[in-house]
Amino acid sequence: MDLYDELPQSKLLYDSEFTQLLESCRRYEVSVIDFLSLNARELANLTQRSITEVIKFQNALFGELNNQFQKKNKIVPIMDFEGPHPFTTGDVTLDELLNGGIYTQSITEIFGASSTGKSQLLMQMALSVQLPRQTNGLGGKCVYITTEGDLPTKRLEEMIASRDEFTENCVSQKNIFTVSCNDLMNQEHILNVQLPVLLERNAGDIKLVIIDSISHHLRVELVNKSYQEAQENKFYIDQLAESLLSIATKYDIAIVVANQVSDKPVIDPNSLTRQFITDFDYQLGYMVGWKSSSIMYRYKHGEINSYKLAKPQLDVHRSIANDILSDDDEYSLIADEMDKVIRERNSQEQGSNNMTKPSQGQFKDRSLEENDTTRNSKPAGQDERSSFQVYGKMKRKLDNRVPNLGISWANHIATRILLSKSYKASPMIRRGELTLYNSFDDSAFWQVKRTINLVFSTYGESGEANYVISPSGIEVVE
Repeated sequence: MDLYDELPQSKLLYDSEFTQLLESCRRYEVSVIDFLSLNARELANLTQRSITEVIKFQNALFGELNNQFQKKNKIVPIMDFEGPHPFTTGDVTLDELLNGGIYTQSITEIFGASSTGKSQLLMQMALSVQLPRQTNGLGGKCVYITTEGDLPTKRLEEMIASRDEFTENCVSQKNIFTVSCNDLMNQEHILNVQLPVLLERNAGDIKLVIIDSISHHLRVELVNKSYQEAQENKFYIDQLAESLLSIATKYDIAIVVANQVSDKPVIDPNSLTRQFITDFDYQLGYMVGWKSSSIMYRYKHGEINSYKLAKPQLDVHRSIANDILSDDDEYSLIADEMDKVIRERNSQEQGSNNMTKPSQGQFKDRSLEENDTTRNSKPAGQDERSSFQVYGKMKRKLDNRVPNLGISWANHIATRILLSKSYKASPMIRRGELTLYNSFDDSAFWQVKRTINLVFSTYGESGEANYVISPSGIEVVE
């Protein structure tokens, strides 16, 4: 019987009085819909059970459905209503960006690519929530659920030792409940059974639940091979989000989850796919923190597919789309410095025929060779930056990453935070000291730039700031 799918919290599933009836329903494939649409005599014939037993079960089932779908929320006078409470993230500037910090009674999502610092920020919150209310904490404990490995306790100890406010207020790992789940079934059991029990036993003490990450098992085990499977997965994600939101509201806690990302490629102009303004994909960029240029670039490519254009008009549209993306200023800065070095070395070579340094032609040949062989490769010390080229210009990188779980999940979260990592010109380049750098290793030309972006929030306006990862955790910098 599909009672577990329709009413997973039903007490009838564990009632020994109906054990044989449920087993008979499973054997003869009698569903919940049958119990709602057929009369007791027909159900008794289908299940081969007594009509009295069927009537009793049917009445109990109707009662549970009425409680689930028709039960009204308790009316609370506005003077007695306690709204969400924020707690500090551990960084004052980040709290200002979030309009107070992380709020209870809601779900906060932190997403981004690998190595952007999602777990670092989550561990920092697991400690900052323990601070007393006088220092903008909640004086509560934390539940940390990991899906990608064990909780790094050494890193937590480093954060505690690096902050005076943590040591002075007795912030400790002892106030963090941690559990690891290695598959989706284990994750379901933790969220649906173990977590509610733990919250009941520690009512009022636990103020934060962290899941790192929410989509790790879902993206592997939820398969979308057909329309029916896609709808079932959407329903599953809706149930998961509603369950977490219900827990957050009932126990007045904050739920913060990390989410992984996937690529969203640009529609091929030669494909037959047409995009309209009413499509979700057309509006996706505003919900995932893309730059305005990336959004407009995709709009123009969508227009190319939406209209049947002659070749001259098609070329014009493509040219307009390409012009939307501006040149990369950081790359241009490095290119200018490289040109300066080349000119200086050329002047030195002209003054002495015995110089052993590479000539401009040799330097250019090496650069062009790297351009052909490593343009799409990843040089040492870099993860996402294309190899340096001396000549020409480079457009800014097009945003193409979106958080997993789609709009079904996004409809339930109150705050979405994007952590991203890019590259900027190193201080050596900005000071104009490249002439003193006697090497061709372009990894020294770049410096990591980390950005935190408040994509949307119920509690504040969107904004962004730069940050670094230090021994004490995430720190926002100018």
